[in-house]
Amino acid sequence: MKFAQAFGLVVLLFSFSLVFAGGFGIPKKEDVPKYLKQLQSANSAADRAKAAEMLGKRGGINQKDVEDAVEPLKTIVVKDKDAKVRAAAARALGDIRSDAEGTVPILIDRLKTDDKMDVKMAIVIALGQFGPDAKAAVPSLREMQKKLDAKKMAKDFGTIQNSIQAITMQKKKKG
Repeated sequence: MKFAQAFGLVVLLFSFSLVFAGGFGIPKKEDVPKYLKQLQSANSAADRAKAAEMLGKRGGINQKDVEDAVEPLKTIVVKDKDAKVRAAAARALGDIRSDAEGTVPILIDRLKTDDKMDVKMAIVIALGQFGPDAKAAVPSLREMQKKLDAKKMAKDFGTIQNSIQAITMQKKKKG
């Protein structure tokens, strides 16, 4: 039962990620090299963000199709100057859910150090998509949740709670 609930939360988080990323159009496998090049070399932040989004969508269908994009996406999450690009890269890493051992620590670090809330929330969702493989993120997620005003930022508070539940595979405690 716990597994079914956690799986449901992961599916929900994945769905949120797809919706926030701009819809359900899935790129073809043969488009991956084009998007990888765009991610790494486009001058426009919007183009880099779109490339990350498309790589994430393709990776959500088949991780192997985008395995060459995981390292560049990690680099983008850490180094890109544009917050929308960093957020798109974080969402893509969550959609792909590859190399948890190498990706989760990077996402935790960015959760603590990025100064943009949109990026942090994209990371929260991505960590939830990794499920139990992101167990190391729970203390940082709880710390972030403590800093939020639960009434003013109820949506963000709930998103963090959903990610914690997906990672720990535990139901939300009532009352």
